[in-house]
Amino acid sequence: MAAALACCITAAAQPSIKVLQGVKDTVTTSSVDLIFQTAAPATASINDVEVPVYRTGAFGKRYELEPGANVIKVKVNDGSADSELVLKTFYKKVKSTPKPAVSPTKPAFKSLVKYVETVEGAYLQYGNGSDRLGGSRIGTLDEGIVLKTLGTEGNLYKVELSDNRFAYIHKEDVKDSKKTTWRINSKNTSVYNAGAVDIVALPLDFKLPYASWTEIDPMTICVDVYGAMNNTNWITQKQGLEMIEWVDLRQVDSDVLRIVIRLKQKYSWGYSVGYERNSLVVRVKHTPSLELSSMTFGLDAGHGGKAAGAISITGIKEKDVNLTLVKLVQQRLEERGAKVVLSRSDDSAPSMTERKKTFKDADIDLMLSIHNNAGGSPFVPMGTSTYYKHIANRDLAACVRARMLELGVNDYGMVGNFNFSLCQPTDYPAVLLEAMFMSSLVDEDKLADPEFRDQVADKVIAAIEDYLQMVKASLK
Repeated sequence: MAAALACCITAAAQPSIKVLQGVKDTVTTSSVDLIFQTAAPATASINDVEVPVYRTGAFGKRYELEPGANVIKVKVNDGSADSELVLKTFYKKVKSTPKPAVSPTKPAFKSLVKYVETVEGAYLQYGNGSDRLGGSRIGTLDEGIVLKTLGTEGNLYKVELSDNRFAYIHKEDVKDSKKTTWRINSKNTSVYNAGAVDIVALPLDFKLPYASWTEIDPMTICVDVYGAMNNTNWITQKQGLEMIEWVDLRQVDSDVLRIVIRLKQKYSWGYSVGYERNSLVVRVKHTPSLELSSMTFGLDAGHGGKAAGAISITGIKEKDVNLTLVKLVQQRLEERGAKVVLSRSDDSAPSMTERKKTFKDADIDLMLSIHNNAGGSPFVPMGTSTYYKHIANRDLAACVRARMLELGVNDYGMVGNFNFSLCQPTDYPAVLLEAMFMSSLVDEDKLADPEFRDQVADKVIAAIEDYLQMVKASLK
């Protein structure tokens, strides 16, 4: 009978311990990041020091090594059984030799004078520098604008904008031209309400390069037209302007004409600059109704397709988290009657140009791109951050950041003049949210929690409503 009973007793299966980031036989650094995974829930310790096990099953710590041989014991208990893993490594202390400073090499400037004209999607940038987001952009240009090159630097042309100003443009953004440029006089300007926008139209003899920006307090749109001389004796403003208070033309250099557009309202809902034949036209969008039920929102889920974005230590892909968050925000907006346009609704990978075209064609009122970050220590909660390119969008970015911080996450900051492509358009308010860090075990634990993802979506909606209330209050 005892023998039969013993046959029915089976040992509990031992919990697994998977090494996600371990040690080599010999290392030359005094500390190592150890990361493991088991089946949650469980408890774990590394050399008898308890460490948290996250809902993904990930756990670990930064371990300080002693010179010579080190033995690291990893223990896991799932409530019914124990597992132990023993790692061995030898810390070989080496004398560090400072590396000589190496100045980054820049492409040599080669003088080259010729004429080129822009193709679709061309943009100017301030200098010849770059980072992973490219050189800092001045703004996009219409197709067919003739530019005089001064030389080349790597894949860039240095181009003349006026007698005293130059910029850079990518070689693939222009083609050789038989046309030339010269300085021309501006013509009489008209300002009128065209329905959904107020318009400023400046006729010219041919297309000239331009740059635009906004200033705040008071809200002003400025457009510099390079190669233009002020011969405008009539700036005709029609009745019924909704956004524009007044327009002035100022000659800020001998061949740079500035269009100054003062707005009636504190907040701008976007503008565009472009040519209709040879007239430079600035379209200033009217403020929408400021009710979610009658607005159109553009939502962008970062990455997609083969571009997974950041991948967490346990294998969660950023592109999937981004899309999940976007669809949760979409659901909440549509429940409130809003129209939502997605840059992608599945695991596809539209280009930045395609994403911007989707939003522009839909005439959206506001754009939010959702990503998740990477970097820093895997054991530190990194937190949330928001980003904007144009100063007019700072308040929107601040609203999103403030609401996200209510979740008790760390503040990674708010970043201005951010060169991210989807923040470049001036047609609508646009900001980027980096919700959390895929590379942090603490942040990853939150992102893996459906309840936390719901909370992020709720905070995004609250932030949008906060911004609309700010705009409404400014109109009283």
